[in-house]
Amino acid sequence: MGLKENIDALKQEISTEEQFLESIIKGERFFKKYKKVIISSVAVLFIGLGVYGGVSFVNERKIEASNEAYKVLISNPKDEQALNTLKENNERLHKLFLFSQAIQNSDKVVLSELSSFKADPILSDLSAYQLSGLEAKDEVKSELLRGLALLQAGYKLLLEDKINEAKLQFAQIDVSSPLKNIANSLEHYQGK
Repeated sequence: MGLKENIDALKQEISTEEQFLESIIKGERFFKKYKKVIISSVAVLFIGLGVYGGVSFVNERKIEASNEAYKVLISNPKDEQALNTLKENNERLHKLFLFSQAIQNSDKVVLSELSSFKADPILSDLSAYQLSGLEAKDEVKSELLRGLALLQAGYKLLLEDKINEAKLQFAQIDVSSPLKNIANSLEHYQGK
């Protein structure tokens, strides 16, 4: 019985090796058949990774340069070189810096320019609000801060004892606005 078991074990081993060789041959045939597709896919993958790495590197350098320029501008707002570096590398941060300087210096020209800056609607809206405050206009062009502007205008009218006009200002505040409760309280107590 030992010989028969050895022969069966040998047959099984040869069968396993045969299957292994067969799978290698199938793999080789598959590779030969799709060689161009596989190589081009790998090449595209490496090129894509290279481009992604390059773009990430450039963006990281821009962020670092804009941060350094912003640090310099905080300590010295008159530094033209840092201002130009910031403008080249991060336009939105540049506009935000200009906004902060315009508020500090009450610069209506810069606020007017920033109020038409379409890339950042929030900064544009804040600029319009600040500009109308500096020009002491009754009409505020701000969409986001319209309720606050109406509340402030109504409060000024209450201080001047123009209660009916103040009520008209408060009535224009949106019902869903959190400022509506404040407006109702001011209207009720008539600013006192």
